[in-house]
Amino acid sequence: MFKRYIVITFRNLQRQRLFTFINIAGLAVSMTVCLIVLISVRENFSYDNFHPAASRTWRITTHAQTPDGRKYHMASVPLPMGAALKNNYAAVENEATLYGVLNGDGKIDKKKIHIYGAFATPSFFEVFGFKLAAGNPRTALLTPNSIVLTAETAQRFFGTTDPMGKVILFDRFGSFIVSGVMEPAPSKSHIDYEAFAAMSSVPLLEQSKVLPDKLNNWDQVQSSYTYVVLRRGEKVSALESALKDQAHRYDGLVQKGQGSMAFEPQALGKITPSQELMDDIGGTPPWGKLLAEIGVALGLIICACFNYTNLSIVRSLQRAKEVGVRKVNGAQRWQIFLQFITESVIMCILSLIMAVLLLMLMQSTHFSGLPVPDNNLLEPRLLLLFLLFSIVIGIVAGAIPAWALSAFQPAKVLKNLIDIKLFGGLGLRKTLIVIQFSLSLTAIIFLVTVYRQFHYKAIKDMGFYREDILNVPLADVDFQRMKERMMQLKEVTTATASSGTLGMPRHCNFCVIRTGDSKDRMEFGYYAGDADFLKVMHLKLVAGTTFPESASAEKEQYIIVNEKAVSVMGIKSPADAIGRTLFLSDSLPVSIVGVVKDFNYQPIEVNIRPMAIRFAPNEFRQLQLAMLKGDKEQQVADVKKIWTAMHPGEVFTSEWMDEQLRSRNGREVISMLGFLVFITTLIAALGLLGIVAYTSFTRRKEIAIRKVLGASAAGLLMLLSKSYIKLIVIAGCIALPLGYIGSLLFLQIFAYRVSTGILAMLGSFLFLVFLALITIFSQTWRAIEVNPADNLRND
Repeated sequence: MFKRYIVITFRNLQRQRLFTFINIAGLAVSMTVCLIVLISVRENFSYDNFHPAASRTWRITTHAQTPDGRKYHMASVPLPMGAALKNNYAAVENEATLYGVLNGDGKIDKKKIHIYGAFATPSFFEVFGFKLAAGNPRTALLTPNSIVLTAETAQRFFGTTDPMGKVILFDRFGSFIVSGVMEPAPSKSHIDYEAFAAMSSVPLLEQSKVLPDKLNNWDQVQSSYTYVVLRRGEKVSALESALKDQAHRYDGLVQKGQGSMAFEPQALGKITPSQELMDDIGGTPPWGKLLAEIGVALGLIICACFNYTNLSIVRSLQRAKEVGVRKVNGAQRWQIFLQFITESVIMCILSLIMAVLLLMLMQSTHFSGLPVPDNNLLEPRLLLLFLLFSIVIGIVAGAIPAWALSAFQPAKVLKNLIDIKLFGGLGLRKTLIVIQFSLSLTAIIFLVTVYRQFHYKAIKDMGFYREDILNVPLADVDFQRMKERMMQLKEVTTATASSGTLGMPRHCNFCVIRTGDSKDRMEFGYYAGDADFLKVMHLKLVAGTTFPESASAEKEQYIIVNEKAVSVMGIKSPADAIGRTLFLSDSLPVSIVGVVKDFNYQPIEVNIRPMAIRFAPNEFRQLQLAMLKGDKEQQVADVKKIWTAMHPGEVFTSEWMDEQLRSRNGREVISMLGFLVFITTLIAALGLLGIVAYTSFTRRKEIAIRKVLGASAAGLLMLLSKSYIKLIVIAGCIALPLGYIGSLLFLQIFAYRVSTGILAMLGSFLFLVFLALITIFSQTWRAIEVNPADNLRND
């Protein structure tokens, strides 16, 4: 039976080439996006699936509330939490604590590499399923100043040399002996540190004030993460009870109105996708991003399914006699239903083959329009997942046409089929067309808004200079010495040392400041910069001066603030602020020497807030060189020559400031959105093309009679097109407010933004109308041009 169905399917596909092309093309393109999302979803749910007791492992999280009522859910907990739970509660079988502060440059011989690491308790390799390629997992993290490297980090440091027993020197933390090398993890993990050092190293680091006192401090929660394994048979309620007991430590805070602290267990399997907790680790994709990807994929596949449903119903007239003959010969409804479902599934499998080929082509050409994964697409499990997905889509897409076609009665073929009524008289075909074009227009409006906003972001004057400035890392060289060497280059006009690049997210630091006559503390953003910082960045002083040449590099004495800071501190004018004393972190007095005009020191998503520029050489990370206009490649080469002479054996990196800021202008987002909008519009246009073609075919005799009776070509064109034009207008009426609302919600992300743009919305609508008219007229004109005698010959 199935063999006969398959033969009939391929005959019909060959006979109806336009129908076959439109459906396979639309499904293949949308399936390509769906397969990318399927791979992404599969990977996101495969995190941390290799740990020995994953179902019994829980991470402890913190719920904190500040005195002013702000609430925070944090992934971190106080550092003593793990030991307290294991030592005092029988339900806890084991615990592992991570203290993620092992960040800095590690040196071996002349090679220096930045390491993102954590201190870990010896039980780390008992709780988690990470294996060691070298070293003993029981003792690797037992001895102070021992360190375990990931396989990749060991390769970066030592190449093919055996790293065991080698010494890595950190600028801040001292020397560590390599006691183990990890095997590559079987799958991804949210624990993505590059190195793990023994937690027993921390007491000495705290005594020497390299690290703050946190080992026995229950008031600090940042950067420390506790994982516990419950005993077999124990329920999570036992852990919740233990955490409530530990939370009683903070009852005094509540009584004094100083906030509150509570703890909550989080299952290891629910850490990824991320719930976007504060102070989290791993950078795993959040639920919002994953749901957005799934939503886009579903939208595209639904549009393609609409095409199949629409075209199948329109084609029903040509299949009616087939169904009638089969029923007269004794075929049951379920058999006819199964035949049409088989056709739909086969078409989806053919589309799947094309989609996989498209993905492989994207991989080989490094296509940038979509985040194409680098997975092996021919992996058996992945192919099985793709096949199951295509079968489900085939059943969903073919269900309505199969049900409708199998319901034909031989005596009443097509009586009520061509327009199954929905939504108060709109036909199913018309409804699907409206939905498709509504989605397309909404997406186009949203894309135009995103493009306009990111273009505005790229060209907006943020109040500082960004052109022809080359950023190079200081890498532990004295900033003044490197500055003097770089100033010897004729292409360098001036230079400044700084802690980061203005306008870049996460480059801005924050500090707590209070004025001398107030106990109120205020949070300021700040950058560290030297005396030439204002000159290089073209920041305008409204009062005072820049840092004096006599400023001490050891003890911070001076500070420059912006106009907003003056206003927040309640000072009448910038001139009155000069000479005022501020206290940093309650204890360090500094004097205001200058006030600069407000500028966007953070990205335009954020309003201008109080900020300061501090002369703090210990925080300088880069040298920013103001260059003359010229050959940039040659300028970089000249700078590199001096830099490598001052940093023998180290890898030189540099970045032009304007390119660094331009990297955040949303080109990837716009490219991806544009590609998705193109696919959505293409699928809608293909669907409309097919429907108009088949409708024109079914009305060919009516057209011939009207032409014989004297109807003009223009009149026939309008007659055949007006119903579809009405549908496009209805789609516009639905999509314009939806696009407006979507654009408005997107623009709320930005403190500085463009208007929603009525003209841009109308332009998007007119573009879609123009595209629809081309699609409609191309088919209706072909029908009108046919000789009436050819269509009436057999009547």
